[in-house]
Amino acid sequence: MTTKTILLASALLATLPLSKAAGADDGQVAGKTGAQTSGELSTPGELIPMEQIDLPIIDGARVQGTLHFKLVLEADQAGASETLSANMPVLRSEALAVGAEFARLSASPFVAIDARRLAAELAQALQSRQAGIARVLLVEVTARSA
Repeated sequence: MTTKTILLASALLATLPLSKAAGADDGQVAGKTGAQTSGELSTPGELIPMEQIDLPIIDGARVQGTLHFKLVLEADQAGASETLSANMPVLRSEALAVGAEFARLSASPFVAIDARRLAAELAQALQSRQAGIARVLLVEVTARSA
C-alpha cells in the first residue's frame, strides 16, 4: 500500500511541469512571454516535504475517523527553501488549522475526500502566511473510520 502511494505521488509530481507546458499557448510557457521562452523553461524550485498531518473527523459528538494528508512545499527561489524550512513549525500549524476546519466541515471516512478543494484551501492559507511558496502539493490524502 505504501509503495503504491509513493509511486503514485512521484508520478504525479513528475507530470505536473509537463502538463503545465503542454497546456500553454500563444508562446507562453508557465507565465513567461515569448521572448523569455526561447530555449528557457522555468525550472521548479526546491521541494520541502512536511510531515504527515493526522486530524480527527468529528460528526456531532463522536469521532467518526481520521483525516491523513501529506504536503510538499515548492520554493519559488533557491534561497527561499531555507526560509521555508526555518518557518516549518508556523506553516505546519497553519496547515493543521486549515485541515481541522476541512475535517470538521467537509470530510467523512465514508465518502471520497475532495482533494482539489483541500489542496486549494491549503495553498491559499500557506501562500498568504509565508512568501516564497510557489506551490503547495497535496501528495497524499486519506480518511479512515475510527
